[in-house]
Amino acid sequence: MICMPGKCQVYATDIAHLMAISPPHTVLEAYIDIPFNVWLSIILILTYGCAIRNRGLLLLVVLGLSTTIVVFDKTSTVGEMTKIMCELPLGLGSVLAFLVANRSFQTRFLSAFMTYVNFAVYGNIGMMVGTPADGTLRGMCSKATCAVLFIWIVQQGHRAGWKTIVLHDDLFVFTAASKSWIFAHAIYRFVLLTLPCFGSGRRHRLLELYSLTLTFALSSRSNLPFEYCFGMADTLVVPAVAGWSAIATTFNLIPRDAVNNDLLSNRIGTNADAYLSAVSLAVAIFACFKIASAPRRGLRGV
Repeated sequence: MICMPGKCQVYATDIAHLMAISPPHTVLEAYIDIPFNVWLSIILILTYGCAIRNRGLLLLVVLGLSTTIVVFDKTSTVGEMTKIMCELPLGLGSVLAFLVANRSFQTRFLSAFMTYVNFAVYGNIGMMVGTPADGTLRGMCSKATCAVLFIWIVQQGHRAGWKTIVLHDDLFVFTAASKSWIFAHAIYRFVLLTLPCFGSGRRHRLLELYSLTLTFALSSRSNLPFEYCFGMADTLVVPAVAGWSAIATTFNLIPRDAVNNDLLSNRIGTNADAYLSAVSLAVAIFACFKIASAPRRGLRGV
C-alpha cells in the first residue's frame, strides 16, 4: 500500500480508533487467525507426542492426510498443491519413514538419505529468493537476505564436508545449521511472511514461535544441542501448518484466510515497509559478518 499525502494520518487514526473501541480479542484477531492457531497448537502438541513415542503412527497420519488433500482439495492452485506435497509426504513423510526403519537400513542408506535431505534443505532455501516482492521494499530486501542466508548455510554444510546428519534413535538430527543462523532465519522468515503473496498472513504469524518452541522442547527431552533439533522441529511445524490450512479450507472447518483490505494486518504502509526492510537488512548484514568471520577449519560456529 502506498502512503499518499493525508492517508498516513488516516491510517494512524484508524489504528488508534481500532485500539480504542475494540476489545483485545478483536485487535488480536486482526493479526492472528485465533481459531486456526488454537487448533494448530493442539495439533502440534499431538504431533510432538507422536514424533517422540510413535513415529509409525505419525507417518500413517501424514500419508492419509496427504491422500485426503489430493483427493478432496479443489481450491489450491497447482503451485500450492505441489508445495504441500513437498512438505508433507516428500518432506515430513520421508524423514519419518527413515526414522522408523531399522538401524541396519539407516546405516546402509544414510549417505543417500543425506544427499536427499541436503538437496531439499539447500534447494528450498535457495528457491525462496524467487519469492515475489510485489513492489515492496521489504520484498526486495528479503531477496538479498535470503541469498546471504543461503550462502551462510551452504558454507556451514561445506565446512562439515556435507555430512549434515547423524543417526539418532528418536530424532532427525541435522547438524549443519548454527544457532545464530536459526534465529537469523526466523527473523527473515517473519518479515517474508508479511509479503502480499502470502495473503493476510494471519495463519502463519506464529510460525517462528511454534518452530523455536518445538526446537527447545526436542532439545530439552533429547539432551541434544538446540541447533541440532531445529531440523526436526521445522520439519514437523511447517507441514503441520500447511496440512491443517489445506484441510481447514477444503472442508470449510475455518473460513479461508483470504486477503481482506479491511483488515488492519493488510495495511502495511511505507513506514512499516521501511521498518521491516531495515530489520531484514540487519539480518543480512549480520549474516555477512558471520560468513566473513567463520574459520576456514575447525569447529562449526555457534
